Amino acid sequence: MTRSRSERYFMLGHPGSGAALDRDVLTFVPVGCHQDTAVDLADAGPRLALLAALLPMLLMTPHARADADDTVKVTVGATVVHDDNLFRLSSSADPNVVLGKPTKGDDITISSLALKLNKPYSLQRFELEASLVDYRYRTFDYLNFTALNYAAAWRWSVTPFLHGNLTSDRAQTLNSFSDFTGYGTRNLRTDENTRFDGVFEVSGSWRLLGGLAQSTRTNSQLFVQEGDTRLNTVEGGLRYDFRSGSSLSLVARDGRGVYFNRPQPLSFPSLFDNRFDQRENEVRLFWPVTGKTFIDARAAHVSRTHANFGERDYAGNVGNVNVIWNVTGKTVLTATVAHELNSYQFAANSAPPLGTTSYVSIDRFALGALWQVSAKTALRGRYDYAQRNYRGAIAPSPFNDRVDTLRSTLLALEWQPLRTLLLSTSLQNDRRAANEPGLDFASTALRLTAQISF
Repeated sequence: MTRSRSERYFMLGHPGSGAALDRDVLTFVPVGCHQDTAVDLADAGPRLALLAALLPMLLMTPHARADADDTVKVTVGATVVHDDNLFRLSSSADPNVVLGKPTKGDDITISSLALKLNKPYSLQRFELEASLVDYRYRTFDYLNFTALNYAAAWRWSVTPFLHGNLTSDRAQTLNSFSDFTGYGTRNLRTDENTRFDGVFEVSGSWRLLGGLAQSTRTNSQLFVQEGDTRLNTVEGGLRYDFRSGSSLSLVARDGRGVYFNRPQPLSFPSLFDNRFDQRENEVRLFWPVTGKTFIDARAAHVSRTHANFGERDYAGNVGNVNVIWNVTGKTVLTATVAHELNSYQFAANSAPPLGTTSYVSIDRFALGALWQVSAKTALRGRYDYAQRNYRGAIAPSPFNDRVDTLRSTLLALEWQPLRTLLLSTSLQNDRRAANEPGLDFASTALRLTAQISF
């Protein structure tokens, strides 16, 4: 995905910070084998095949006319992070007992090499962003790993009236210890997505929409709450584009999912299924209120039904409203309100005992600000608030009905003294309060980054 300079300022934290960030905190941007191997190219499978297929098109186009917006960029980066509570331990926890070390914090060195290609060819456009990111932990060095991440896209067009996208992406991070409590284990999460979609401009302002998608999530270690899943989805819908620039769309999605490392369902007391169906009906509005203010709103009804254990089913309304206000040419304010439902499964025999949850209901609110101090300097800030309600209990437990409240505050400064050099620093504070003992935490992370582009 290609992001504008201003859009990057609203990303929460550093995109490659691994365990230093909590996935519980909302960012503004709208959206297998248990082997302990950091970079496993075989696991990438068809996605790397797509990437390999796109490379010749990007690099070998002798008959293509040179275009002013062709882009080939290589970026080398180095980041140093100090996180004073890497494992998101409660203030009551003794790190000597839990971790075998006298400290909760660690210093992390992150090195990255990234390649970005952007090539138009006739009606087509090919894009690729790929990176190798190496994480080194000073104290807890068993967490060291190297991630292969990429995002490839073919913006295809048969005619100006029939067009769409073929995309594939892969992202690998360390599972956040706010959820994963295997403190002595490195558990890597790999998210892979492949999508094909198309738009047919029927007549006037009406558009026919269609798409196919596959999403896969793999953990290198067992993580029951958010297990290894693969979801195949088909979707179709309509969109109406107004002359004012607004658009209104209706989309229906039907998906079939599997827990591919669970060949058989696990019966009582766990009730962990191996198959599920997911359906979603969505309405989305994009509204440029003025030349400086934009609203992107979504409302949907989502349901997930399991093949064997209906106790794990859930359904409800979800949605979000994002507002962007370009106050001046140098100042941008953003606001987000969202409600989500996500699968999150615990059983009565889970350790530690955290109730018998089937899903989590999340309410989020976020405010962001960007001030372009000068042509070379930018200051950004962000505040996120989220409340997580753990629901769908399958058995009585004193740990049911858990509620978490999360707050995150970020202040960041970027300075670009040269066209090829970007320096940045940020300070981020994350806090969680819970109605169950031992689940609270507070953490502060200081980050320094330097990037050189060629």
